Amino acid sequence: MYAYHLIYDIPTANPRQYRVLVAWKNVYGSRFGGNPTTPTVLNGSGQLVIPGGSVVAPDVITAGRIEFFEETGIDLRQDAVRRQMQTVGNSWSRVLDGQSGAHCVYQEVQDAEFVERACNANIQGQVPRDQELYSAVTYDASVVGQLFGAISQTDLTTGWRGIQYNNLDSNNQALARRKSQAAGDWYVTAVQGLQYAP
Repeated sequence: MYAYHLIYDIPTANPRQYRVLVAWKNVYGSRFGGNPTTPTVLNGSGQLVIPGGSVVAPDVITAGRIEFFEETGIDLRQDAVRRQMQTVGNSWSRVLDGQSGAHCVYQEVQDAEFVERACNANIQGQVPRDQELYSAVTYDASVVGQLFGAISQTDLTTGWRGIQYNNLDSNNQALARRKSQAAGDWYVTAVQGLQYAP
């Protein structure tokens, strides 16, 4: 299955005002499951994503937590970690695409920026088992949907993305250009799913 994990908080008294934790994806990665690998151009290279991906697990909640741990170094399978992250209530999930088996797991926290800082400390310290995320960031859910999806070639070839892009050979640069143009439909659907929050 594909499982994504969306951390969110409710910063105001408005019960439908959400902030979500998302992340910028590296152009390529060279460590997956904790094992060094040949550098691989990532799907959605350089794009804004929700932590997650393909995983084998007995249930959706576990799958989402495994993927979140591998990409952020925060293991929400552990009660102590959930307490530290100040989670609120139980995790819940929704189907993003039944045909492909894509799901999103949701977890409310007291402060999404607190989790963002923990994620970034781990990413910078290379605690995650996968080298997929460049940095985590908290956005208002009402605007984040506009940021998912294709990025421009200028964005791909400048700044932190450009540093990574320029480390690739010409074949992989062409692949990165193609993979940076993927749609972000699942991510938009995941954020829209917050309207069904319990």
